[in-house]
Amino acid sequence: MASSSLHLRRKSMDEPLTIADVICLRDEFLQLYERDYPRLRQCITKLREIIRTYEEDLRDATKVSRNAGVAGIAGASTVVAGLLLAPFTFGVSLAVTGVGASALVGAGVTSAISSFDKKHQMTQSRYDATLIKQGPPALYQLNTQKNTIDGNEIKVRQWTYGQKDRNKQNKVILMVGESGAGKTTMINTMINYLLGVKFDDQEFYQITEETEDADQAQSQTREITVYEVFVEENPTSLTIIDTPGYAHTKGYEKDREISEYLIKLFSAEDGIHYIDAVCFVMKASQNRLSDKELYVFHSVLSILGKDVENSIVFLMSQSDGLPPTDALNAIKTAEIPCRKNTKEQPIYLLFNNRQKDERDEQYETKYKSTWEMGEKSMNLLFTLLEENNRKSAEMTLDVLKERRRLEACVNNLKRLINEEELKNKKLTEIQKSIRQNRDEIQKLKNVKLTVTKQVKEKVLIENESWRNKNATCCSVCQENCHVKGCWWVNDLSWCEVMENNHCTVCTRKCHFSKHVQENKKYEMRGKKYIMTFNELKQEYERIGDHPETSFDNKVYENNKKELERIIKESQMKTKTEETLKSDLEKILNEKSNLLHEAYISFMILSKIALKPDSDFTLKHLDFLIPKLMVEGKVEWMKNLEDMRKTGEEQRNKVE
Repeated sequence: MASSSLHLRRKSMDEPLTIADVICLRDEFLQLYERDYPRLRQCITKLREIIRTYEEDLRDATKVSRNAGVAGIAGASTVVAGLLLAPFTFGVSLAVTGVGASALVGAGVTSAISSFDKKHQMTQSRYDATLIKQGPPALYQLNTQKNTIDGNEIKVRQWTYGQKDRNKQNKVILMVGESGAGKTTMINTMINYLLGVKFDDQEFYQITEETEDADQAQSQTREITVYEVFVEENPTSLTIIDTPGYAHTKGYEKDREISEYLIKLFSAEDGIHYIDAVCFVMKASQNRLSDKELYVFHSVLSILGKDVENSIVFLMSQSDGLPPTDALNAIKTAEIPCRKNTKEQPIYLLFNNRQKDERDEQYETKYKSTWEMGEKSMNLLFTLLEENNRKSAEMTLDVLKERRRLEACVNNLKRLINEEELKNKKLTEIQKSIRQNRDEIQKLKNVKLTVTKQVKEKVLIENESWRNKNATCCSVCQENCHVKGCWWVNDLSWCEVMENNHCTVCTRKCHFSKHVQENKKYEMRGKKYIMTFNELKQEYERIGDHPETSFDNKVYENNKKELERIIKESQMKTKTEETLKSDLEKILNEKSNLLHEAYISFMILSKIALKPDSDFTLKHLDFLIPKLMVEGKVEWMKNLEDMRKTGEEQRNKVE
């Protein structure tokens, strides 16, 4: 971005300041106001530098010069502020109030800048939303498309923000909690996270239209509302099921209605059919689960399957940022099923629920820390969160239909027979290949490897001084208990490693009588064995890897890789074999049905056709009779043989 003209006019902030500098800044200020906001911010920064420099100059000036300078500065600043920020125009009296005037002018400009920022935010919302409160933070109501899932009953509502895109990865969250726990604010916090709103944006969006009373004792939610949020820049869409506050002050009868609403929601064709998370909202300060809260859990869990147990997480509202120890103890005491971390602690997320509170500058740091706490919790939640009768004419028509039907049956039979032959051929090849794979698998399993195992052996003590010639060893544990300087003890109970007649060194702390003192000690020595790959693999799968055993790992891994490849290949072939067998079974059934249909057609033709034993029928008889013989249809075959015989006899007579 180009530097301001003021920077070009003044090479250094040490140069004397003139009213011309301020006028120059004013002109550029007006130009930038009509162009783009970022460059306007640069001028604001320059203006702040000038105000600060004026204050330094005034402190060094004489009283007379100071008063005159202040008047000029205040007047010029008033021009700038008056042109750009009318609501903050400075009075003439401000120009002559002395040394403090410059500071007041600076404060006024700073306030005007802050106001300008706010107004810019209010008119430049990044999303389709309506400003409902100036803030900061500016509070916006997202504009949603409203529908109902349960028709005219209007108890299961669906509010959609953004353009629906079913190609986006969708996450469904079911929100439940006792009335007044802060569920509404929690939902809006989720929405702001999905929108990408940051603390410094000084804005907060809400999708809910119900509000929680100041004391949060009365939740106004009366129906189930499904919030769908589609943000163009975000690959994930969010669906939040907002349930009315359970154990509402209107009575438990209301909660039975909630269950009915959920049944409608989950069973409707355009309803919800899966859930990614069940979020239970409760106060972080809760030191026990009340009867009402237990009732809430039981009501919700009674309509959910056990498979969602690992999807239940806790959203702790009104948190001070510290672990909600009392609330967690209450959850564990009540044995509420939920998702747990590696320490078997319930998964919980902390929120302060004051994200949309109007901010006071003196508490800015605190507001920011609570916002960041909620943002961190949302990061974790979304991490938890990556199925239709004239005889001649009529009879002729029937004959034509039966002929057509018969021909269709025969053609389909031929097709099936060809398909059967191909599948049988493929089945034979697959089975042969499977047998070959089995041979290869067995061969690879029997590959021999040389394995070196570290074996504990008792060996003579050599090359040691006379003081170290003997060692005290445990015969049970097979361990060296006292090796150096163990030459003088005759009674091993006096050995320095013994205490109360038991060894303090060996694994089992054995009695001294289980020990021996001799010119030998235990040592680990490598011993070679020949093992098959399968034996070695089974041993390692049973007891795991251990450093006292070594072998050619490259040969082992290559053999293992090849074995796994062939096993996988064999499994795929076996699956193909099963598919082929299933297909062949279906073909056999279809063939049987087609043979039956063809036989019926022959029988019908024999009754209605003027000449049932025509070449057309005889041709098909030559094809069908052998098939019937294979099927064991003796009677059918005999009837068709008689038909063919009659036709041949008639043909022979003609000849």
